[in-house]
Amino acid sequence: MTNEPSEEAERAEATDRIAVGRINSPWGVRGHVKVTPLTHNPERLAVGSAVYVAGELRKIRDVKSPRGFPCILFEGITSTDAANKLRDALIEIDEEELPALPEGEYYIHDLIGLRVVATTGEELGTLDDVLETGANDVYLVKRPGQKDLLVPVIDDVVLDVDLDAGTVTIEVIPGLIE
Repeated sequence: MTNEPSEEAERAEATDRIAVGRINSPWGVRGHVKVTPLTHNPERLAVGSAVYVAGELRKIRDVKSPRGFPCILFEGITSTDAANKLRDALIEIDEEELPALPEGEYYIHDLIGLRVVATTGEELGTLDDVLETGANDVYLVKRPGQKDLLVPVIDDVVLDVDLDAGTVTIEVIPGLIE
């Protein structure tokens, strides 16, 4: 599993773009905006990077980090009023800009929506989220009409991820399904 983009990353509607940040509000008087990063890769939001802001390609001109959160100035945004119009907009990159991952590692956005099946062939539900914990990730599996399933991402439980088939095969260990 990789942290790029993070578990909060959202796919832009009808595009092949990946959200790497969300604009919160203006900061200062020169057009900077406060940003919530949706990536663990700081290079995505670095000065000189080209990103899509509200669907429009823009270059990052400046980044400040007061109190630990990035405040970014985008090319073409020069006032608080212009920055305010970007409130709640996504900052995105083209999916093809993501680096290839080693075998057995997956981007979270590729996992969301996969069908989760047991080794017995029983379909258990749909992978809805990946929770990052200290020890290992946990798949949140939505089950229609039933309680959600929390699947630890460990070798004894998650046996196969097949992106082409759209499935995650798991071993149902005792206590996993109540």
